[in-house]
Amino acid sequence: MFGLKDVFTTINVIGGTVGICLCVDGRPYEAGIAVLLGYLIGDTLDGWIARKLGTSNEFGAQYDTIADHGSHCIAPAAIVYTVYRHADLGLPPRVTWILAMLLASAIVAAATIRHARNVVRPIQYNGVWAGLPRSVLGFLCIAIANSRLLPFVPGGFWIGVGVIPILCVATLTYAPFPHHRLPRRHFWYVRALIALFFITTFAVLAGWREFFFDVVFFWMAGYSLTGWMSLTGEERQKYREAVDLALSSKA
Repeated sequence: MFGLKDVFTTINVIGGTVGICLCVDGRPYEAGIAVLLGYLIGDTLDGWIARKLGTSNEFGAQYDTIADHGSHCIAPAAIVYTVYRHADLGLPPRVTWILAMLLASAIVAAATIRHARNVVRPIQYNGVWAGLPRSVLGFLCIAIANSRLLPFVPGGFWIGVGVIPILCVATLTYAPFPHHRLPRRHFWYVRALIALFFITTFAVLAGWREFFFDVVFFWMAGYSLTGWMSLTGEERQKYREAVDLALSSKA
């Protein structure tokens, strides 16, 4: 069952595992880099390789799903906990510690519930995720935790305390979030923005590394707020019909 495509999925697994280990060592920034590298090298290539080689199978699909859950949900939760357990929130240390655990738990719980819901009542519409994708949830949480600018913004780390639960709720909605497998090509401006995302993030990582996660947050937040706009009105209507059909079925 284990083929070349699964080697790249394993890289994604390793990225998340290394991230968790780095959190144990108190190094959340490096942990975030490990998770994102695992995603870029592993998760973005395993499906492409499977399609090119014609080796897609149920094992690969299940392995990829479990790998994403660990690397894009559990590892980000560990990073958030590592940062927020000592965050300057003006609270007693024990209360800060409990709050950090609650934030981490919310990330894992929301992503897990979303996955179970989508298995029981899948939305039959190609090219669109139902609810904020767990990978986006995880990357946004990593970016919030490792932001260089956040501590200097009014509210500081309290912004993350407010934003992370909102992201968890967004994960449990049925809001449409288009991805790369739309039945049609994305509009030219969407492709241009995707290219700009990769150019700016790699440029910042090479020259202004301390602001890397601020740039990641900018792009991930932009996608979360405006991604639906890349769908036409007809596509949004058909997606809503698919959601209504799924919700009307018995679990």
